[in-house]
Amino acid sequence: MKIKPLRVLIIVTIFTNIISITSGIYIYNNMKVREEASLNVLKIRKELDNKENELNKIKTNYNSIVKTSKDTKLYINDNGKYKVVGNINKNNILELENIDNISLDNKYFKLLNSNYYISYKDVMPTIDTINKRYLNYVEFPIEVTTKDYTTYYDDNFNELFTLNDPITTKVIVNLDDYYGVSLLSRLVYVKKDNVSNVVELDSSEEMAISIPAILYHFIYLDGDTSCNQTICHSEEQIDSHFKFLSDNDVFTLNTSEVLMFIKNEINLPKKSILITIDDGARAENFIPFLEKYQLNATLFLVSSWYPVNKFLSPYLEIASHTHNMHTTGVCPTGQGGGINCLPEEEILNDLKLSRETLNNTKAFCFPFYEYSDYAINLVKEAGFEMAFIGGSTKIKKGIDPYKIPRYPILSNFGVSYLSNLVL
Repeated sequence: MKIKPLRVLIIVTIFTNIISITSGIYIYNNMKVREEASLNVLKIRKELDNKENELNKIKTNYNSIVKTSKDTKLYINDNGKYKVVGNINKNNILELENIDNISLDNKYFKLLNSNYYISYKDVMPTIDTINKRYLNYVEFPIEVTTKDYTTYYDDNFNELFTLNDPITTKVIVNLDDYYGVSLLSRLVYVKKDNVSNVVELDSSEEMAISIPAILYHFIYLDGDTSCNQTICHSEEQIDSHFKFLSDNDVFTLNTSEVLMFIKNEINLPKKSILITIDDGARAENFIPFLEKYQLNATLFLVSSWYPVNKFLSPYLEIASHTHNMHTTGVCPTGQGGGINCLPEEEILNDLKLSRETLNNTKAFCFPFYEYSDYAINLVKEAGFEMAFIGGSTKIKKGIDPYKIPRYPILSNFGVSYLSNLVL
């Protein structure tokens, strides 16, 4: 039987359409597979890029010392999950534990000497440092436990952070209304009202009962013999004195620490001393020796005589020796320093100008060691919280902070003189 041409055409057309449709489906499915594969590749690549960017961000934000970039949270690691245990304010300086090889597992940085963590997203590296001088203080034999949700403050009593849970710790600083304690690897303050329990402890640790303050005047460089006074010092003498203090781990104080010692707010190690320098003439020559041995000293500067920037050093505190009243013969007694007889307004103007010039220092030194009730009252009124004289006796707790004694160091005093004072 012959197949009619029309039927052949129909069959061929149907067959062709079937092939076309099948091919189209195949091509479509193949394109879809390829498109999905391409999307998966892009997704994987994006995930890898995100992980790489996050890792770079973690590395960028990590440093041994960081600063909080915003008000944020403190955490603890609770079996691998990070639980919020407190709040920490912006611009807080924090020390971190060392991380040898940073990975994506380090999304929370552990704070040094603590069980607390902070998110890498909330900090940034900083060159700021934390004052660690408190580590030299002798702890009080007092242990305190704080309440829940306690706020901690810096030494200017600005809020630093809040912890939800109580902590128990020893007292380092004992103020009227605050305890100073070590937390988050720094000295912080807690209000005594926020302490739930206080325990008195036994203590066998040695501490200073009294501390010496020593006084230098003018250092003359080698080869300069123009000064034959007993208050002039050679480089050799200063180097030997400062080397002795450094070799024997003597804690060199600043004036704030002396005042806190007098007020029984801190305990100091037995080997402690305050180094002072009077007037300002040639005082810059002390700086290389202070920096060489990393010792602290205080310069009582006559602020009208020399610019403050002549004496810039992290090891040299600048305090007041009046602005322009270090002049003999003004008053009828002693060497005649004007602070004992000039009109009140004139004296106050001088003292206030000196404070303003010297970054509002709270420490003062009477010219020629001469003082009176009249002078002391004006020093107080000008805003000073302590004042130094002569006297060659040690500083004891509870003494008058406006009559702090010092030992003048003369040109013929050797290391043995210092040894008798501090060892």
